[in-house]
Amino acid sequence: MNQIIHSTRTIFLFFFLISSIFSSHSTCAGTGDTTVVHGFNAFLHQNCNSGTGTFAFPADSFKTYKVLLKYQLSCPSFGCDIYDRIATLKVLSHTGRMDSTLTLAPNFLLNGVTADSVWFMNDTSYQYSYNSTTSSVDSVPFPSMQVILFGDSANPTQATDTLTVWPSYYNQYVFDVNGVATDSVAVAPDSMIYYSPDSLYSTPFEILDPVEIARAITPYGMAVDLWFDVSDYKPLLHDSVALYTAVCGYSNGWLVTTDFYFIEGDAPVHPFKVTNLWNGTFPYGNTSNPIESHLQPLSIPVDTQTVFSKVRLITTGHGFGGYPNQDVAEFYDVTHTFIAGSDTMPQHLWRSDCGLNPLYPQGAPGYTSTWFYKRANWCPGSYVTPHDYNVTAEAIPGDTLHIDYNMQPYTVTGGPSGWYPPEYYIQSQAIFYDHLNYVNNAAILEVRKPNNAFEFNRLNPMCEGSSPEILIKNYGTAPLTSLMFHYGIDGVTTNSQQWTGNLEFLDTISITLPPITFGPGSHSFFIYCDQPNSTTDEYTFDDTLHTQFVANNVINSNGFWIQVKNDGSPNEVSWDIRDVSGVVLESRSGFSTAYALYNDTVYLPNGCYSVNVYDSYGDGLCCYGGGQGFFAVNNIDGNSIWAVRDFGAQFSINLTLDYINGVDELTKDAKIFTHPNPAHDQLRLNTSIENATGEISITDISGRIVYHDENLIINEHLADISLTGIAQGVYFLRLLADGKWMSGKFVVE
Repeated sequence: MNQIIHSTRTIFLFFFLISSIFSSHSTCAGTGDTTVVHGFNAFLHQNCNSGTGTFAFPADSFKTYKVLLKYQLSCPSFGCDIYDRIATLKVLSHTGRMDSTLTLAPNFLLNGVTADSVWFMNDTSYQYSYNSTTSSVDSVPFPSMQVILFGDSANPTQATDTLTVWPSYYNQYVFDVNGVATDSVAVAPDSMIYYSPDSLYSTPFEILDPVEIARAITPYGMAVDLWFDVSDYKPLLHDSVALYTAVCGYSNGWLVTTDFYFIEGDAPVHPFKVTNLWNGTFPYGNTSNPIESHLQPLSIPVDTQTVFSKVRLITTGHGFGGYPNQDVAEFYDVTHTFIAGSDTMPQHLWRSDCGLNPLYPQGAPGYTSTWFYKRANWCPGSYVTPHDYNVTAEAIPGDTLHIDYNMQPYTVTGGPSGWYPPEYYIQSQAIFYDHLNYVNNAAILEVRKPNNAFEFNRLNPMCEGSSPEILIKNYGTAPLTSLMFHYGIDGVTTNSQQWTGNLEFLDTISITLPPITFGPGSHSFFIYCDQPNSTTDEYTFDDTLHTQFVANNVINSNGFWIQVKNDGSPNEVSWDIRDVSGVVLESRSGFSTAYALYNDTVYLPNGCYSVNVYDSYGDGLCCYGGGQGFFAVNNIDGNSIWAVRDFGAQFSINLTLDYINGVDELTKDAKIFTHPNPAHDQLRLNTSIENATGEISITDISGRIVYHDENLIINEHLADISLTGIAQGVYFLRLLADGKWMSGKFVVE
């Protein structure tokens, strides 16, 4: 049994030639056309409120190839919530089961309030006290009371009478010399009433089952648009649909907008039934309320028409700071277990890519945030990844599917003041399908580069001569073993490439294509695929994508001046420079001094390069760890090209060097950069001299020459030296080339 690779960011941009906006009347559309249904429109979430609404969707008979959800989190006029919250969208699914609400109708109210009983007088009653000044007994009347009677059993909530009465009382008081009552006589009340309510039931109503179709985590104080593929929930998205939206938070708020895109056609797998499984927020590690008591084994009946089945687990971990493991559950990298029949499958509950979020840096003005931390299947400002499991082999039509969900054993033993007890928020469904409509059907899901789209901003703009990257999916039941791609720039198809491999049904794979060329400025990229398994594609409307992109910057320079100012953890930072093939040409790591500024000058021949900075912990160079560092890419002459601070785990910029000698002429002083430093078996020299034959000497700290070469070849600014036989220690080098002296210092480990 395979775990299905699930991609929630699938966007079929070529489909978004909107044919109509659906209303209560029927819509006529053709294969590949798109119908839009508007759900919530800027629904305000504030003070942990939720909302429901009923919307008109296409009829159940409306054939849909795919359903996409555009989920928008935007900021109210007073600002977005500054924290990360669970944002969920659910369908309130019809169950056909009826229920009603029990209400108790009281037979009387005393002064408008329900009471157990009341004793009362029909005339004024008095309260007695002793007046020490006059040595006599005084009396004052009690306030009257209002008794409302409900005496019509046919209409038990309708008042039938109102009485003005007085409370029961005592008289004939005897007081001692101090005015303390020593005796009295109870006056018999005129009447009494006991509480005897009627049981009422509301008008019967249908039980609605909430089915989560999308979950995201809000960013810190910023707006974001997210796309979800909700095709599996088509059995719930027809006719009159009740939607439920919830975002809990108390700091400012969120506006939620939900739009559904129905793409006309026959679905690759046609869902006909969605069954809720384990759903709720459950404590983790609580011995008095163990999570396993909420995750009991389930037996699900399988309809006879079922041809394909899967189980979807949507689980996120929350809470931290407890003992003995303070990371549980939000920061807990753990693998739980899903069981279907005799098959056991892992659920690795982790998102390690938060520091690569395209929405960065995050935080409301004046606030920093921890958007980059790796977490238990969620990242602020991103969708939550479902775990989909193919259970077809265990879901025998007409039989029963037996499933279980087991968490790694853990016991929490308390925590400091202000800790958050660990818990898991779990929503899960079994989804059953009755038709598999294609044998050979390949789809292009994404063009990751070149693409100006927001979600791919960390990969773009790309260098001329770089390779496009795409994501494809096999929607055919036959394993996909070959596929042809045709692509080009600005409407001209100039490249064709065959892919070969083995892609199973509903699996995805990222493919790198041969390089493309383009000039400066704005362009369009066009790609389509055909001939899956050397035959005709059975559905062609998912074969084509267009993207817009802008070429990367071209600068008149013969290299880069790299600056790194570290935060309090300098060992986490490294950088490199790569060519269009991804080969590392220059790099530096092993920074040792906190808060220090490092400068390196790297010379390169004309061409396109990616300059990359990495932080192994994922928190960038500022705002955390006690420092305000940065990474800067500059021209050799010092003009800034780009600078970043709060970039998360990695930042890349693609730049083309097109140095014209004599234009913006740089300093004539020759410079040299050595790496790696510390070195081991080999040392690379990078100099401002492009091509020459030089003389080099390397000496140890005592001045002894350990290496000498009078014919060192410098080619395109580079030269390599073997350090074989050179002991560990600190060394100095001097290089004479093109009539210029250069010197450097390095360490051999």
